[in-house]
Amino acid sequence: MNLTQNIHPKMTEFSIQIDFMSKRNIDGLDSEILRFIPLAGVDDGEGDSEHDTGIAETTEKPRLEKPPLYKVVLINDDYTPMDFVVEILCAFFDLNIEKATQIMLKVHTEGKGVCGVYSKDVAETKAAQVNDYSRECEQPLLCSVEVDR
Repeated sequence: MNLTQNIHPKMTEFSIQIDFMSKRNIDGLDSEILRFIPLAGVDDGEGDSEHDTGIAETTEKPRLEKPPLYKVVLINDDYTPMDFVVEILCAFFDLNIEKATQIMLKVHTEGKGVCGVYSKDVAETKAAQVNDYSRECEQPLLCSVEVDR
């Protein structure tokens, strides 16, 4: 469809600019923000000022920040068996026995240990799964979520 059909002759340049920019956006090649600036001093002599012409100008894309990541942390207690902690780490965090044992020992000696770093939703889900499983198995093991700095 040609956008210049049934449009005032002075609007042709403006219409071509809009048509060109919209095709770029539809194809997904460019998602720039457009701003239309009226051309100064354009008058067709008919007093039809509501049909000002303009040109399309692109502005800078806004800078987007990556969302923060979250650490899933196991908290030490005096009652949960070490084998159960290793089982949790292997089952819920897809770790091998060696890495799970290292994290379990860190939890045991330092009081807490990081199991993994994930997006907020994934971290909260994993922590909830670990806490639910610990309760089902009647273990006091706690898992929490902290912002990764």
